[in-house]
Amino acid sequence: MSQLHRLLRKPFFGRFEVPWIWPGDTDQTTWERVRFRSTNGAHLQGLWGAAFNSETNKATATLVLAHPMGKAAKGFWLRYGHADLFRQAGFNVLVFDANGFGESEAASFDYPADILAAGIWAQQRHSELKVGLVGASFGAGWGLCAMARDGSPYQAAVLEAAFPTLPEFWKHYPVAHAALRMSQIVWPSLERNLRPERQATLVKNNPAVLLIYGDADIYTPPSHGERLQRAFSNAASAELMVLAGVDHTFAYRDAGEAYRSRVLPFLQNALA
Repeated sequence: MSQLHRLLRKPFFGRFEVPWIWPGDTDQTTWERVRFRSTNGAHLQGLWGAAFNSETNKATATLVLAHPMGKAAKGFWLRYGHADLFRQAGFNVLVFDANGFGESEAASFDYPADILAAGIWAQQRHSELKVGLVGASFGAGWGLCAMARDGSPYQAAVLEAAFPTLPEFWKHYPVAHAALRMSQIVWPSLERNLRPERQATLVKNNPAVLLIYGDADIYTPPSHGERLQRAFSNAASAELMVLAGVDHTFAYRDAGEAYRSRVLPFLQNALA
């Protein structure tokens, strides 16, 4: 990892890159530790959870869960119950740490490469099953960008609190926002090539996309979803769901029944 990358990384993610621990109430015995390599060179650490009915060979599809920015990294999906929800609904689940987070080594700002690599690994694990993506904030924005890359296996995606551009998200963090502005001067191609709003026009395979936003979210308000839905218009079939009283990345925590009743049928239909 270059010295420039180290310096630029610190104001964005330094406080989140801490040793990873299992969420306290997780049954570790139902998870298999896995490891794969991103095209950016990072070795990524993940957990594979077979659908809870997989002993009957009836897993319906595989889902890759791309975590939001935070110390919990892949543990977000275990802590708040998403992983169990999807496994109980008949999906195989792969959760993993993006490079520099959790148990994965730091290598690059190319996070879409991590999510693309996770999808390809999941597809190879069960080649007979379709692969879908569930992402939140950091994972949603970079997951969207991954879907625009050659080789993307994703045929459906649930993207919660996705940001249209990096400056619009980081404006809430003055030091990081200043570092981003500096990076646009010294490394202009970085931000230019990582704009979800632009990449939404380029996604592959005409996937089905469900965009989820909370009206209490100050970081990625519903207007961001409206913009991304418009950007998807010629490349994907995109739906928008806005939930009352829901904060950033907490749709399932704060509106569990509404989340379940919309997300599960959406994924089951798209990945049938």
